[in-house]
Amino acid sequence: MDQPHQPAASADWAELPTDILTSVLLSLEFPDLFTSAAVCTSWRATARDILHAGRIYSRAQTPCLFHTSPAGSELYSIAAGKSYRLPDLPGSPVADRYIWGSSHGWLVTADARSELQLLNPATGDQIDLPPIATLEHVTPVLDGAGELSRYDISFYYSAPPRKELNPPQPYGADEVREMLYLKAVLSNDPSSQQQGGGDDTVVMLIHNPYRQLSFARVGGKQWHWITISPHYSEYSDCIHHNGGFYAMNRQGAIHRYTVEGSRVSCEIILKDTIQYDAYNVYIARTPSGDVLQVWRFTDIEDEEPQEMHTDGFEVHKVDFDKQCVVPMETLGDDALLIGHNHTCCLSTKDYPKLLPGHIYFTDDAEYWLLEKKSNRRDIGTYDLADATSHNLVSSPQPWLNWPNPVWITPNFMRINPSAAGCVAGDVLTRLT
Repeated sequence: MDQPHQPAASADWAELPTDILTSVLLSLEFPDLFTSAAVCTSWRATARDILHAGRIYSRAQTPCLFHTSPAGSELYSIAAGKSYRLPDLPGSPVADRYIWGSSHGWLVTADARSELQLLNPATGDQIDLPPIATLEHVTPVLDGAGELSRYDISFYYSAPPRKELNPPQPYGADEVREMLYLKAVLSNDPSSQQQGGGDDTVVMLIHNPYRQLSFARVGGKQWHWITISPHYSEYSDCIHHNGGFYAMNRQGAIHRYTVEGSRVSCEIILKDTIQYDAYNVYIARTPSGDVLQVWRFTDIEDEEPQEMHTDGFEVHKVDFDKQCVVPMETLGDDALLIGHNHTCCLSTKDYPKLLPGHIYFTDDAEYWLLEKKSNRRDIGTYDLADATSHNLVSSPQPWLNWPNPVWITPNFMRINPSAAGCVAGDVLTRLT
């Protein structure tokens, strides 16, 4: 007599060997890692171990939008199409900070006293940058008790003669961050350096007065003012590429700065390409190695409440040999992300959740942001091929107006993996 058919036993995913499970989870982007952790207790434990270990989870992540909501700080994942709330960081109310940069998964923030810190929202790591009193144009003024009363800001260029173009102006400690900082870019990831902060990481700061440059080393004691800038250059954007900082001024010229210790050298690698002073111009490097200039066009509505809208973009490829720029009709398979983040160009073959030929943008208008903090932020995508803009998500948008949302590529590498606590691990605990 034939034996009755026995159904195949269902797989017991909890019995999957830890080394195999770890390899699989390490290949996932963080939204999928969070989802997989809900399978069973052993998968959740392995995912938590991965995040708390920090250094082993280095999988390239699709950029997210860091923003705040009534619930707190959040990461909106383009890959997952949803936001993930981040636990509050001890002693670090992000909603009270201004955000002036985003590189390698780190935010460059300014606190209520206008001091700058690096903050990794995925791990909770924070690093203080040198005091703002060491910036060339900043002079601290003390009261009779020796306490900080205010800062005086001086107005002069690095180009000689370095005479005061305007008398020094007084600013409260909380006001300096509104007039001084414009954008900050990191040379590399501080968490990839030795434990303690990464003394090989350089921060390049575009700042007022007159959009000048200063740099500092992470873990260093002071800011170094760059005094060899070509005559009266006012910078709009900067990237780190091939061992140097490529800074572009408001006329489209590109200057390459090489930092060695506290010294810096400058090379003019592209002359002016724009016949007027432009505010919304960016520099990026494509995955294939080309350098791009991106011009952004905006419009402000007349009716109240006034809102800024991005009307369009032009993208140009830099031809260093011919000292010119060539208009591009398409980005092909690439996508651009612009705003207060370091301007980056990514291949959608490597990041399939990004839309090819699209530009992802956020607000970064110097005066509009600060004067209109309560206004709707200008965030969306732009299709370069058909010249159309779209909201990133359907209304209502989940982010508040301030601090300004910024693109960030989540970085789960920790400076000190042995330290207790991990923001990403805490998020995983709450979600699962």
